[in-house]
Amino acid sequence: MACASLCASAHVALSESCKPRHALPTISLKNMGACDFNFDSLAYRGTPEEQALCLMRAEDQSRNLGPALPKLPEALASRVGRDTGLPTREKLSTFLSKQDLEWSFAANLWQPVSRAEDNNPEAPQATYFVVHDTSGPNFGHRDFPDDIDSSARLNNLSNFACSDGWGIAHVVINRAGDMLLNHDFAQPWRETKFERAVDFVGTLKGLFLHVEMIQPRRSAPGHSRYNDAQPPSPAFTTAQYDRLALLYTIASVRAGRWLIPAYHASIDAGIRDGHDDPMGFDPETFGNSINLLIEKLRGPEAAQAAQQ
Repeated sequence: MACASLCASAHVALSESCKPRHALPTISLKNMGACDFNFDSLAYRGTPEEQALCLMRAEDQSRNLGPALPKLPEALASRVGRDTGLPTREKLSTFLSKQDLEWSFAANLWQPVSRAEDNNPEAPQATYFVVHDTSGPNFGHRDFPDDIDSSARLNNLSNFACSDGWGIAHVVINRAGDMLLNHDFAQPWRETKFERAVDFVGTLKGLFLHVEMIQPRRSAPGHSRYNDAQPPSPAFTTAQYDRLALLYTIASVRAGRWLIPAYHASIDAGIRDGHDDPMGFDPETFGNSINLLIEKLRGPEAAQAAQQ
């Protein structure tokens, strides 16, 4: 039982062939979600900043969607929806090459991101950068091991590699900051129930980009017996936030504007068996990682001039 509970995860691919053997359950919507998606404009209500405030909402202790953020970190508030401050592709490509990420992420920097309607050239480009966590493995009522950030078994990205092209997200990040590219950002992909709803007939495929971060869970008191309501502390590592900031910047550069960050929980709120991730995500830490990356990309001369 201990081994079974440790290895169990709703997201982990159990084999190299990941395509579901049976058709996924049909999703029918009662409304357009907690952030009021507009089917005509293929966007949520409000300005990009207002959308991010709503879409970066976490679940509260009762596992219900909490209130909208009172404000965004300045690193996001000054960027979302805008094209100002984007690094050049050349600088980003050089940085990625120095990080040994040239073939996975620099090769397609000059290519656009996906478009809605399964890459219809007339449809809007990807607008939303969706953050997920794996919600597993679940340690049940046992304490988290001390090595969750370095454990080769827990952080094994091959668990998410799919030879049949059915990887769960565009990119998966483990707790050490290693990344697995399942789908290029130009490939339309769906990972939320909202996107799969029959109401849209596939129209949303390509409007959202998806990044998963490995996060083990354990049972929390006050919930059902086999719950997974307790993330570790910190919920995500600095390495994960830094890599997420890098992916966010890559996707935004390719889109020509800073994308709107969103949580899986906010998008699927109100849908039966919707998800609660990313649990314990800190927008301020994410914003700090974005600022740090941009300073690195500007180079030491620009950083020194800014301090004078």
